Amino acid sequence: MKLIKFEITPKSSFLSFPKGDMIFGFFASQLFLSGDKRLENYLDEKPKIIFSDFLLDGYLPKPTLSLDFFNVDDSDKKEFRKKQWIRVDKLQEGNITKVENITLYKSQTVVRNSINRNTFSTDDSGIFAPYGLEEMRFLEPISLYVLYDSNSFKDKEIEKQLNLMGKIGFGKKNSIGKGQFVARLVQNDIDLDKDCNYYLTISPTILNSDHIENSYYEVFNRFGKFSNSNTPFKKPTLLAQSGAVLKLKEKKQYIGKAINNGYKNISFVQGYSIVVPFNMED
Repeated sequence: MKLIKFEITPKSSFLSFPKGDMIFGFFASQLFLSGDKRLENYLDEKPKIIFSDFLLDGYLPKPTLSLDFFNVDDSDKKEFRKKQWIRVDKLQEGNITKVENITLYKSQTVVRNSINRNTFSTDDSGIFAPYGLEEMRFLEPISLYVLYDSNSFKDKEIEKQLNLMGKIGFGKKNSIGKGQFVARLVQNDIDLDKDCNYYLTISPTILNSDHIENSYYEVFNRFGKFSNSNTPFKKPTLLAQSGAVLKLKEKKQYIGKAINNGYKNISFVQGYSIVVPFNMED
């Protein structure tokens, strides 16, 4: 499989942070709506395309390891926890202590008013009915990594689909112009062929592989898109949060599994993640 990198330029604020499994969901939806069925057997075959989260350009998430791995003094623990990013080259060289405190986005609550679309008034009673939306505005350059099967997709085609996604809008409230962006193919800066003993995930992942010898991660819940008519509940999926650290028994470009967490309707969950190799003492 081939790894490529995109530069992402936001054109609006976001209400949903773009994570790899969500980006895959929008990408798959666009293909299905256009009649393209290349992902129809996604649950039964090897992945044809895997997306990372939106990442700080040139950086990766701080490895999810206890503070003992970073040799942090007790007096520095509070300040160190604020550091969430590490440069790609520093990680792959094994300098995992070189983490930095950089703010990727700023959140703010914006007050909006509820509108009845039938009467074009605030509501049936005409009473002012405000509500708050927590918006994210990105403060730093963003990158997105995509690992794909070159027999199934082409890089320019992926770029075109991402720009369509950015034009429609990504995530919550995209119908009012939220989540818009432009994607541009740029030079990749991750070496997936590096001979290393540990790997870092860059999107939420289902860790159920026999290839994993050891793992360090925080949990992440993803709730099903569709519920059953007989119950209000959805089928949650427990994943490992981005930044999980894995020791693998053999060299890999990705790890994870795809599942269906819908009820009557199929809902694909990309439980795969690209894994970035790096060296670390056991």
